[in-house]
Amino acid sequence: MKISLQDIDLFWVSECVRQFPPPSRPIAPFYRVGEPLQKGRQRWPVATQYVHGHHGHELTLFLPKIDDQCIADVKRGDAEFALIAWHPLLLLAYRFGQSISWSDVPYCWHMQPAHSRVLPPRQSSPEARSLLWVTLVGAHDGIIHAQRGMTLSPTFSRHLNELIHAQARVPFIPEVCSAAVNSLLIDLPSTLDRLPFALARTRGNQ
Repeated sequence: MKISLQDIDLFWVSECVRQFPPPSRPIAPFYRVGEPLQKGRQRWPVATQYVHGHHGHELTLFLPKIDDQCIADVKRGDAEFALIAWHPLLLLAYRFGQSISWSDVPYCWHMQPAHSRVLPPRQSSPEARSLLWVTLVGAHDGIIHAQRGMTLSPTFSRHLNELIHAQARVPFIPEVCSAAVNSLLIDLPSTLDRLPFALARTRGNQ
């Protein structure tokens, strides 16, 4: 099945529009467990969203069924991440405990809403680690069920930040992006197919 550029947002799954505080505020999510992700909204697409905005790196999981095990896995379970470069995209792959198996979400700086086009800071040292905020949201209630902040390894952090900077430097060509999406869906249809191409892998907080 061939995917056109106007269909990419369905593969991308990014409808979350938030109001951000001024950049002078601490870089941490201002929404809390038990609160709606967006006031007045109870339903979201079953999807995943990765952005780098004023709060830094954020991964938001919108799941239709959330039980106690799923919440525990996101909050404190073993978490693993992989970074796959697929020009002009990058894919952030993830898994949490036993209840959330390997999946991934693509990212392109040029396709982000304006408030999320924030470049990560340059690494200040070879041992610098980026922080990833993970939020678990009910797709059918809009409520935040779990949150967790995790550090990424220095190597993973460096590759992730450099790929975002590299994306921002080059012109956006819609046809190239569309071709990359089609290539992924046809040649490497699942996350497990893509993992062997990972540029870097890490466990959270290691």
